[in-house]
Amino acid sequence: MVSHFERVSYFYPMNTAYFEKKNYKPKLKELPSKDLGICVVIPSYKEENLNIALSALSKCILPKCNVEVLVVVNHPQDSPEGIVEISQETLQLVENFNRNNRNEKIEYFAVKAFDFPKKHAGVGLARQIGMDEAAFRLLKINSPLGIIACFDADSTCDTNYLTELEKLWEKNPKTNACSIRYAHPLSGSNYNPTIYKGIAEYELHLRYYNQASRYIGFPFAYHTVGSSMACSASAYVKFGGMNRHQAGEDFYFLQKIIPHGNFLELNSTCIIPSPRPSDRVPFGTGRAMSKHLDNNEPFTTYQLESFLELKTFFSLIEPFYNTTTVNDINTLISQLPQTIKTFLLQNNATNAILSVKKNSASLKAYRKRFFLWFDAFALLKYMNFSNENTYKRQPVIQEAEKLLTKMNLEIPKENDAFSLLKLYRSLDEKTYQFTF
Repeated sequence: MVSHFERVSYFYPMNTAYFEKKNYKPKLKELPSKDLGICVVIPSYKEENLNIALSALSKCILPKCNVEVLVVVNHPQDSPEGIVEISQETLQLVENFNRNNRNEKIEYFAVKAFDFPKKHAGVGLARQIGMDEAAFRLLKINSPLGIIACFDADSTCDTNYLTELEKLWEKNPKTNACSIRYAHPLSGSNYNPTIYKGIAEYELHLRYYNQASRYIGFPFAYHTVGSSMACSASAYVKFGGMNRHQAGEDFYFLQKIIPHGNFLELNSTCIIPSPRPSDRVPFGTGRAMSKHLDNNEPFTTYQLESFLELKTFFSLIEPFYNTTTVNDINTLISQLPQTIKTFLLQNNATNAILSVKKNSASLKAYRKRFFLWFDAFALLKYMNFSNENTYKRQPVIQEAEKLLTKMNLEIPKENDAFSLLKLYRSLDEKTYQFTF
């Protein structure tokens, strides 16, 4: 019997360890084109607006390589009949869309993933299934630099989305992954003004967190938004693939890759995510918008002072490197503000810092290893700790203005979320690459 790894002549030998470990079997019967270079993966659960995303992709300028759009149609075990009906209708929608819109350069496939185990059901598992399929298809045709792009069923994009992805990897073939510029819609007739105001504040929170992280010297400060990220097929399997988190899967996935370098920002195109409320995930944009509308309160964010305590901590990296004993490290920690000091002591930081020193041959190597220890997960854990024990989350407009003042930037006269967001978007579009 011919295996899945040896079906047609243009298939190439590949490292199958990732797929063999998972006992992976391809979901699609259709063979990939030998010219396949980009796979766009779209999770679709209880999704009635998928046509919006498919239409946006169909209007894109087509790249030199071939493109596949993989729609992972999914629902959990024991879903109500109405949900199952939506999934069945979605399968038919994708089939019809492919029949009416496919050409020699782009095809649309539905990946059937019904009856997810309830324990793991969610967007992480859906992305994993689609990205595994994409990686398998790209690597089997010897396209390790083939691109796996994540998209959402209610997102749209600029028409140069596919061509700019292709150009990024052509110019920078060592790229492991990238984040893609995104911008929620802030006006129009599709939603009421309350939603536009709410999404402006929520996106401002995301960008404030990113810019505050950069301001304090945290090297891995990049956006990790599921609908606007991409990776190479080789990097996907190298770093262990997508996780099964029911939310935050994008953050966990990219933070496995970012610290190892060759991570870029693609700012020459744009993804337009939906601002709509949603109950499909336990946290994230949709759930945040639902809570905002239910509570009718301004969005809040982490107090700037908690970031500034970390800036003080990071300023001690070189003194930490020059220490030789536990007592020396403890002396330095004792000089820190109370909240970060308490957090470090509760998380056994002294031994961790000593271990970093023992395994670093130079200050540059020490800095890199230091942030592999105090990584994005540690940063987020500290922010939650500090804003539960010392500080209190504050209105995002207030904290965003405070950060601008610290950065010696002028606060917009309008003094609202829309004008602040415009400025923060421009800050995020500036080229950023960390150095140690």
